[in-house]
Amino acid sequence: MKKFHPMINQAFRPLWKFQAVTVVLSAGVLFFKFALIMEIQKMVDSISLNDPGVTMDCLKKCALLIFLFFGINCAMQYFFRNLQYTGHYAFVGRLFGMALEKEISFYEKYTPPVALGMIRDDGRFISDWKSIGIITVFINGTALTAALGLLFGYHILIGLFVFMAIVLCFLLTYRISKKIGEQTYDLQVSHSELNRQIIDCLNGLKDIRQCRKEEFFNERFTEFLETDTLRHSRRISGYYAIFTSVYAILTTALPILVILAGVTLILREQYTIGELLAAFALVGNLQEPVLVLPDFINQRKQALAVQEKLMPILEREDAFYPVKEAGPLQNFAFHSDGFRFEDGKKILKHVDFGFGRGEWVVIKGESGKGKSSLLNLISRFLSSKGQAVYMSYNGTPVDEIDPGAYYGRILQARQSPCLFRDTLRNNITLGGEYTREAFDEAVHAACLEDMIEAKGTDYLLEADGGNVSGGQRQRIGLARILLRKPDIMMLDEPTSALDPELAASVAERVKAYCKRYRIAVLLVSHNDSFEGRETEPGGNAVRTLWV
Repeated sequence: MKKFHPMINQAFRPLWKFQAVTVVLSAGVLFFKFALIMEIQKMVDSISLNDPGVTMDCLKKCALLIFLFFGINCAMQYFFRNLQYTGHYAFVGRLFGMALEKEISFYEKYTPPVALGMIRDDGRFISDWKSIGIITVFINGTALTAALGLLFGYHILIGLFVFMAIVLCFLLTYRISKKIGEQTYDLQVSHSELNRQIIDCLNGLKDIRQCRKEEFFNERFTEFLETDTLRHSRRISGYYAIFTSVYAILTTALPILVILAGVTLILREQYTIGELLAAFALVGNLQEPVLVLPDFINQRKQALAVQEKLMPILEREDAFYPVKEAGPLQNFAFHSDGFRFEDGKKILKHVDFGFGRGEWVVIKGESGKGKSSLLNLISRFLSSKGQAVYMSYNGTPVDEIDPGAYYGRILQARQSPCLFRDTLRNNITLGGEYTREAFDEAVHAACLEDMIEAKGTDYLLEADGGNVSGGQRQRIGLARILLRKPDIMMLDEPTSALDPELAASVAERVKAYCKRYRIAVLLVSHNDSFEGRETEPGGNAVRTLWV
């Protein structure tokens, strides 16, 4: 039998105590429910026998059982629902944590929207089964067995008749539920593609608008809805029509047939009115198990199928980094005979250079020759595995250094840094603890003091910096890197969104900051402000690297 991944089992292991409590409470609910039915049967039969003493005793027991049933059912429902929510969000948290640990190159294949769908939507199928699915099967399986057992106890013929009807309905609902599960999975895949098309169109709205292609994209989207998404939805609707018809048989036809059969047996003095009433109630308790059990059994299969989609996140890379610490920079070497993309394009042919603490290297070259890719390789944002690229930090191959230790020494201020929906301070510190002096120094170097004076460090930035300008966004990202005082700082067009005067101020301050802390700099910029003279006063040479 196919099993769940060990990481999934581990994620839900902390919930076992809550699951055990829910199972015990569920067993209590079933006990009081069936005990109540049996007491009602005795009470009705005592009325027929004109035994008021037994009737009053049964009435008292029924009142107590109703009270106990209500209380324990409330507790069970609370634990059951809370378990479902807790399991789902715990699993989402675990998947998110594992996604954060992935190599950055992982997201070249699995873009953030794809990863979001895997974590939020696909994860729900698994969490629902692992948190409450097993309990649901247990509850309904026990209820089905107990109800059938009591029916057989009252009369074997009625028990046999109901049993055969239940088996037939069970097989039918199992088959239909399986089809619904398959179509629901296909519909989920279709929704992922639907989301991708919406995001693509909204991201490219400016191009669509100016090329006047709204109708084309709308027609393409509508066609996909009709031929794919709605097709799966219609099939699900058809299967649900059959599914609900089976439910109608269980809720209407079967109880009526049991009453007719019971009346016949009463007339033959082989059945009592109380037993008939109990049988009617027991048949009513068979409806939910017959419908729920096949659905949840198929849900397990569906969860195992979804697990395959989550394997890229669940499977940990067997990366071993023999070097756990990276000391202060002495020298960094880069050699490339060529880096090849998946489409076959090759860049960075015959590039060979090195630098030491406090040195500046300005990277120049035509557009598309690999300037940014060079920085991304050094940043390990692009994988060098299988490439004719060699990098070493203090003589140690970069691939052998633990990423955590590596990023403690080497950081890149990207041209378009990510800003989070948080305060200005937290976007710079990212939750780190820094002294007021260190914070103010980095803010000054990035020319952000005017913004902070006007808005304050508690100013709330919108997601992805929607309420700040491109220049402010760049300088916030720059301050974030400067604050950490890396040994090597890479700047990719750090002032492209600034006017010339402000760009010159940022350049002068950053140069002074890097000189003060002997930070080596790799720079990609079309702004000559950063280059200055060939040799900075009292500093190291500024070298130019052509790629």
